[in-house]
Amino acid sequence: MILLKIEDLLMEPNFLLILLSEDQYMDSVCDIVRSFEKTKNKICYVCLSKKHADVLCELKKNGIDTDRFIFIDTLSSHYGLPPPENNCIYLYTPNDLDLIKTTMDDIIEKEKCGIFLIDTISDLLSYRETFFILKFAHNLTIGHDKKRIKKLFIALKDGVILENENRELINDLRLFADKVIELPFNKYKSAKNQ
Repeated sequence: MILLKIEDLLMEPNFLLILLSEDQYMDSVCDIVRSFEKTKNKICYVCLSKKHADVLCELKKNGIDTDRFIFIDTLSSHYGLPPPENNCIYLYTPNDLDLIKTTMDDIIEKEKCGIFLIDTISDLLSYRETFFILKFAHNLTIGHDKKRIKKLFIALKDGVILENENRELINDLRLFADKVIELPFNKYKSAKNQ
C-alpha cells in the first residue's frame, strides 16, 4: 500500500479531521502547515490552544513562511488587549462560537482564503458542550462557496482533560468529515483506509 502525504489529501477532501497525539502536537502542526506551501492559498488559522504569538514563533522557528496566514486569536485578549496587527484578529474569548464563525467568514471572504485550520477543536471542550462544538463545526462546513475551501480541524486524540467528551467529539466529527487521518501515519495503513 502507498502511504499518502498530507498535501495529497489536501487536493481532494473539503473537510479533513486530523487527529494528533499531544506529545507530537507542534511537530505535526508544522508538518501540516508546511504541506500548504505548494498550494499558494491564503490560510485562515484559528488559534484555540495557543496564543497567536506562540504559534507564529513556532512556525517561524520551523522555517515556515507565514506571509499568507491570517490568524484569529481567541486567547491573547484574556491576558490584556494586544496591539493591532495586520495578520491577526484578536477575539475576547473562545467561548463565543458565533463570533469565531462570523470572523472566519469575513476573513475568508475578504482575504480569499483557500484553507482554514482550526487548532485545536478539542480545546473548545473547556468552554462549551459537545453539541455546540459540533453545531459550530457543521456550520463552518456548509454555506456560501464553502466547497472550494479546504477545512482542516485538528483534534487531540490523547492528553486532554475531558477524555470522554473528547472521544465523543471525535466520534461525532468523524460522521461528517470527508477524511480522517491520524498523525503520525501508521506505517502499516494507507491514509485512504483510515
